[in-house]
Amino acid sequence: MSNKKESPSNEMDLSGLVVPLDMETLFGMNQKIYKTMVACNDEWINFGRARLKEDLDIPQKLADCKCPQDVFGVYVNFYQRAVKQYATEASSLTKICSELATVQPEDVKQSAK
Repeated sequence: MSNKKESPSNEMDLSGLVVPLDMETLFGMNQKIYKTMVACNDEWINFGRARLKEDLDIPQKLADCKCPQDVFGVYVNFYQRAVKQYATEASSLTKICSELATVQPEDVKQSAK
């Protein structure tokens, strides 16, 4: 018989993943996280503001239409532009957030000084 005690299936052994960090490093990492969150929020708000302006311009553009083809053209241009803008925005947000993933504790510690 074995005296080996098995842990319940809902518990995880994280003892091998513990990385000792001092308070200065943790503070620096928190700073980096908050700065990234602010950058993401700023980017998203600016994008939302620009998209809302374009959404609100649609009624006037539709009112200026003279035939059904003009209406179709307004909608096609609107959606094509929206798709491009959303793709660009996703790329920008991914870039901002991916910079956070590459931060090493040593980098943060030195920048906090």
